[in-house]
Amino acid sequence: MKLSIITATYNRPVQLASTALPSIQSQTDRNFEWLVINDGANPDTRDIITSIRAKADFPIIYIEMEHPEPSSGFGLCYARNLGLNAAGGDIISYLDDDNSIAPEFVGSMRQYFKQHPNIRYSIARQQRRRDVIRNGNVIRQGKPFVSPSNCCSLQQLLWQQEIFDSNGFVHYRNNAPRWNPQFQVFADYEYLLQSACIWGESGFGFNDSILVNYIQSSTGIIGSSNYEQWTTELSLIVTNQANYSILKGSIVERLEQLVDSYSTKAQISSTPKAFAF
Repeated sequence: MKLSIITATYNRPVQLASTALPSIQSQTDRNFEWLVINDGANPDTRDIITSIRAKADFPIIYIEMEHPEPSSGFGLCYARNLGLNAAGGDIISYLDDDNSIAPEFVGSMRQYFKQHPNIRYSIARQQRRRDVIRNGNVIRQGKPFVSPSNCCSLQQLLWQQEIFDSNGFVHYRNNAPRWNPQFQVFADYEYLLQSACIWGESGFGFNDSILVNYIQSSTGIIGSSNYEQWTTELSLIVTNQANYSILKGSIVERLEQLVDSYSTKAQISSTPKAFAF
């Protein structure tokens, strides 16, 4: 069972080289391929991949794409879809350029899927923190915490009682959904909904190993977002609930409550932060 790891990167060669790349190179199980999608064809990113590709002892698939206009949707989603189309592994995972995976990530997830043949999509736990960045410097480092908690269920993720993040998310390649570029803040959650609709609740698995190091910054998509964005995107999901067979009854009511909450908070300030740092 081979794992394909997809990294979409947009004009962040330093983060790619200093964070994601070393963790890829440190994997103890080499039965994987790394797909790097250079969104915007950054020349420094190209040089980094070119320099390591020839001597790497694992396959590297490198793809360049033109960065889409903002009106066309979220570039990350387009990039990940290119990665999905090019991937050759049995199972797929994702790693952003500014995050890292534990050396045992590939081995642990491959073993997990082998031991649980009915599982079709799974998350591992993350060591997380939230940093405030000004002028490229970390001015305040957040307190680390582990997410999700022990024994996390799919229902808790759907209810947004636990954080779902796609870094370290693993799913089968066959019949996999495609990322929806209409979403940014809720792109991960919307992809989880699609996955749950395809593979059902019985196909979900929780690997309780801590295998991902996730640093959320105040300059990232989530960290720099506001409650108005949260309201707009989650409202879109609620409006189109018929497209997601997994969304029924109490889950929809929960999402509607969250939309109302975000909308109220958005009125407090013209530039509210969705995350309190």
